[in-house]
Amino acid sequence: MLQGMLKDVSMNGRMAYGIMCFEKFVIEKYSSKDWNILVKQLWCATSEFWDNWSEKTMEFIPEYLFEFEDFESSEFEYITKEEYLKLNDLLKGIDDKINQLLLKLLEIEEVYSYTCIPGYGEESLEILEDIASMLEKENLPLPDPKLVEFSKFSEKNGWGEPFDGTKLSIILNK
Repeated sequence: MLQGMLKDVSMNGRMAYGIMCFEKFVIEKYSSKDWNILVKQLWCATSEFWDNWSEKTMEFIPEYLFEFEDFESSEFEYITKEEYLKLNDLLKGIDDKINQLLLKLLEIEEVYSYTCIPGYGEESLEILEDIASMLEKENLPLPDPKLVEFSKFSEKNGWGEPFDGTKLSIILNK
């Protein structure tokens, strides 16, 4: 379903759509939590080089964050102790679907790393379908794909122009 709607949307736009799905999920499932620290990092993807973004974002993902008992025994390169404590508090005891959604966003970054995008980037659309199905299984509405149509696959070999994705955020624009 999404494949047809997002076929002409750039990789930056597709990433934005994935982040919008993540936001819908956490707002519906964990509305009492303050997601700003995590969401601010996610939205950096639409405006900076994805390699840098993924290296830092990885440290925000529960699977990696909880790999260590405490900040001192970790080897985090990007997050501070204060960020670690906030993320630890935010993500402890959270449904593993949060971890899965975040890993899917990293998959979007990784699928065409250091390569050209073949065709219209079908693999990235399949990853977005996986994300969408996670929301649908929870009976959550999907974001409107029209919100990212401005970012064209025809720009910059499929990557699209960088943009300030925070304007699409339902969490940061409360």
